[in-house]
Amino acid sequence: MKKERILVADDEESTREMISRMVNQIGYETVVAIDGKDALETLRRDAFTVLITDIRMPEMDGLELMKVVRSEFPGLSILCMSDDSAKELPGDIIDLGAADYIIKPVRLDDVRARLIRVIRDRDRVQDLTQRSVEMELANVELKRLDQLKANFVSSVSDELQTPMTVIREFISLMLKGQAGTLTEEQKEYLSVTNRNVVRLGNLIEKLLDFSRIEAGKALRLRLGPTRLAEVIEDATMALSQPLQEKRITIENRLDSETPLVMVDRNRLLEVFINLIANGIKFTPPDGKISIDSKGLSEDRDYLKIVVSDTGVGISPVDLPKIFDRFYQGQRTGGEEVKGTGLGLAITKEIIEGHKGSVYAESKDGSGASFFFTLPLFGVNAIFNLMILPMLDEAERESMPLSLIQVDFWNQKTKREAVFSGDVWGEVVSAIQKMVRSIDSVVPFQENKVYIFTFNDKKLAKEIGKRVQGKLVYGSYVPKKTEIQCKTHSYPQEAPTREDFLKGCRLFLKED
Repeated sequence: MKKERILVADDEESTREMISRMVNQIGYETVVAIDGKDALETLRRDAFTVLITDIRMPEMDGLELMKVVRSEFPGLSILCMSDDSAKELPGDIIDLGAADYIIKPVRLDDVRARLIRVIRDRDRVQDLTQRSVEMELANVELKRLDQLKANFVSSVSDELQTPMTVIREFISLMLKGQAGTLTEEQKEYLSVTNRNVVRLGNLIEKLLDFSRIEAGKALRLRLGPTRLAEVIEDATMALSQPLQEKRITIENRLDSETPLVMVDRNRLLEVFINLIANGIKFTPPDGKISIDSKGLSEDRDYLKIVVSDTGVGISPVDLPKIFDRFYQGQRTGGEEVKGTGLGLAITKEIIEGHKGSVYAESKDGSGASFFFTLPLFGVNAIFNLMILPMLDEAERESMPLSLIQVDFWNQKTKREAVFSGDVWGEVVSAIQKMVRSIDSVVPFQENKVYIFTFNDKKLAKEIGKRVQGKLVYGSYVPKKTEIQCKTHSYPQEAPTREDFLKGCRLFLKED
């Protein structure tokens, strides 16, 4: 073990010799200096671990010496000596960088205790510093590996999507008889293949979502008015095979008059598929999964939904962690259930992306319930979920933002035209295909469409003209239907944020 080297600086020879003998007796090596200047020159020539210095010395006293030492040798520990008549208080000495101090006349026990403590503290600091450096290096390496993992997941998932789409399309064509007549056995085999392709496709989507979340990217949502009953029906159809295999019943208790919600339909479908699939996984055969509403939130802007199962429940230990990525608790009654551990984490991200909330309740052994909120379709939801975030992005990136209102009028009755469900769906779909993915289209009350686009007034008007031409010449609307487009642009027409929001409010008046 390397021997500690101590430099003792004092202008009194008797004190220097006494301290030196004490330090040697303790087991450390000493070198002496007759004053501050001599001590500084000695430090610059050789390495020491501790400096013991008197406060009062000629030419360069202990305080001046400490200031220089702190600057030139920051890792050196300093132990000061001071007599009772010294003006400097211990606190002042410590503030200047001393690790400790000794009051003269010195005693062996004091020197031993102070030196041991100073050296011990120095070793601890060095150890902590080394560990901190090692942890920082490890953290940098973990971040690098994490980024490589995220890039790999994203790249592989993207690469898998194209062949998966081709496989799915060809299986669909074969099942429809496009490649010739199939026997019942061949149809059964293809159906099994198709179901597994769908499962694999869902897994790829989860991995893509995970890679976006890991990269810190918000999920891009294509929001619009949506009927919950249709989404639940699609989710049930997607999971019909595992539901049948375990003879699990889906009970949809939502009222037929349940109001529209403002959501990304495909993302919401993913939420219900994840929650229902989770229920199937942990519910014994002949069980039940129910979907119900718990009414509106206090501000009446959100709808509360609950998905419950009659499964084995969630233990109190696992309950706080079930929305963590890759977390798989013991909600199995001892039976191993495989999965990615991403479904509930992505579900949480999607719901929170809609400014909603989600949580779970359960008693171990008596099923689980997942409660979440979804924004009701209306002016407030359009503002909170679309206009305000898009305006924030426009200001942050110094981009223009325009609102285009598309109105439909019946030339014969001179009133607003109201379309049937099928016609309205085709109109909205046609408009959505004419805008970029970063822009948004919101159908409203089956007679208006609002387009929010990161374009200036001139380009917004051109988009309006294209919409008029596409819908008329493409025969998407009945004859004698007049299409009017109005624009409201930031910052050209509305120079301030407040002006733009005020204008949007006037455009979005509800009947």
